[in-house]
Amino acid sequence: MTALYNTPFNPVKRDLDEVIVGYMSPFFSQDWHLFAPDPVDTDSGILVRSKVRSEGGLRVTEWADVTTPHITKIHGERMWPARVDRLPTGVKAQLESWPDPVLQKIRDQKDDEQSDGAKREKGAEDPPLSSAEKSAYENATRFARALATSEAKKRWGNAVEEIQIRVVSNEYPRFSQRHVREAKGKVTYYDLAWMKPVKVTK
Repeated sequence: MTALYNTPFNPVKRDLDEVIVGYMSPFFSQDWHLFAPDPVDTDSGILVRSKVRSEGGLRVTEWADVTTPHITKIHGERMWPARVDRLPTGVKAQLESWPDPVLQKIRDQKDDEQSDGAKREKGAEDPPLSSAEKSAYENATRFARALATSEAKKRWGNAVEEIQIRVVSNEYPRFSQRHVREAKGKVTYYDLAWMKPVKVTK
């Protein structure tokens, strides 16, 4: 049925069109819903900056986009992309996927129920982080630190004293605004704490 549905118009398709379409729709239609029931609606990236040692002391660099160059390389080498070019997107995924979804839902609900509206301090989660969450968070942070070190040293050399990562998300305008030329997305970000660089082997 799928083959008939996707072939160009032909005598068999002409005679059996009603049967074919009745079988394929709505659940097997060959459109983006079949492969992306929850389509991407956000463009994300990683920025890195450093504290660099100089004659006048430490100076803080500008933020450098470390995601776009790697994505550009992947698009140019679709058949054999280097695994290293997937790291920036992998870092963001790791940094945001370590909490247990059930426990996090309970924490968010408790935070919303606080009468004073204040958010709980980091490290005072209720329920507390599970051992699996702690391990996943440590792995994500270690992964992010290694990436930031590597990217910072490419740009600013061995004078790098500290590194910091900013995770940026650009939420696309809603589908209902697709015809509104002035519609803009919503940009949000959060920063990790300053970290000492680590020794990264090539």
